[in-house]
Amino acid sequence: MKKIWHIAFIDIKRMVRDKTYFFWTLLFPLVFIFIFGSIYKGDTQPTAASLVVLNRDTGPWGAYFIEKIKTPGIDVQVVDKEPAEYSRILIIPQDFSKKITDKEAQQLVFKKNADANTQAAAQVETKIIQAIAGTITELILHPDTATFFEERQPFKNIIEIKTGFPENTLKKMPSGFDHVIPGTIVQFIMMMVLIYGGSVVMEDRQQGVLARILFSSASIGELWGGKFLGRLVMGLIQAFILVITGKLFFNLNLGNNFLSLLNAVVFSITIASLSIFIGSVLNKEDLIIGISVLLANIFSALGGCWWPIEVVPQTFRTLGMISPAFWAMDSFHKIIFFNGGFGDIALNLIVLLGFALVFTFLAVRFFRIKD
Repeated sequence: MKKIWHIAFIDIKRMVRDKTYFFWTLLFPLVFIFIFGSIYKGDTQPTAASLVVLNRDTGPWGAYFIEKIKTPGIDVQVVDKEPAEYSRILIIPQDFSKKITDKEAQQLVFKKNADANTQAAAQVETKIIQAIAGTITELILHPDTATFFEERQPFKNIIEIKTGFPENTLKKMPSGFDHVIPGTIVQFIMMMVLIYGGSVVMEDRQQGVLARILFSSASIGELWGGKFLGRLVMGLIQAFILVITGKLFFNLNLGNNFLSLLNAVVFSITIASLSIFIGSVLNKEDLIIGISVLLANIFSALGGCWWPIEVVPQTFRTLGMISPAFWAMDSFHKIIFFNGGFGDIALNLIVLLGFALVFTFLAVRFFRIKD
């Protein structure tokens, strides 16, 4: 095991000594984080919500219901006729008061523009439901509608309505730096490990370094293990740098830190095997760099590193499953945004290990000591 660590340490030292290493592992990823994090963080200010109300009611209950809807967070505009353009509108029917007096069921009409802000629409819909519940509550406490407005007692809210995500679903929308930083971690683990890991394998083979290691007391298994461990550590160093940076400067939330670390480790194992395979079959450094950048970008796009995979069409999501990045990002989202546990990401880890087995088989099959 000591020889494996020694071989791995030599590769890590060569990578760190590269003058451009910290540019590609820290500065360039920070540009990605800042740009995409700013794009996807959304507006931190409360969303302005507006509601047009067309009150056709001829009695007092329509105006009373409108007062129930009014709140500082919603701009309520009462109109006499339905306008040609609106974000959302509530239509109170002509017999609204009569049906309340007669204790009959009735129906309010709520329409919204498909292009309107969904967060504002949810805010308005919640307030309308709260107004309905509040009105029903007051009618229960004071059932005599004839004397309601003269004798009713101060309002007592016996029904509480809160907004939130359904149980066992989203705890937080995938957005901002909490989405972008894990995506950048996944993308740059691929890019750095494939470029540096593949190039070093190719150089060591062409310069006879691999052959000289075998002429020492190291076995072929120790040689391969050392190369694999070195690339695994490369990936974890990249992840560690970006996590620390995210924690210090962007208030990064990784959910369960242990599970997020486990996900990064398993993903790095997958990419470490792929990098050895690439370094074994390609013979030119510029070709390795080009293939590595291409693969990293394709896998990142398909895997949801650049945008939340939840927002793309199902066909694109299905296609993305061919990318190891998809399973790593899906794990991060389950941990960070869905409050997932080990059982929730177990399938993702198994799939990533399956990728690792395939890449390891290919890497071992094509691993060459000399050209």
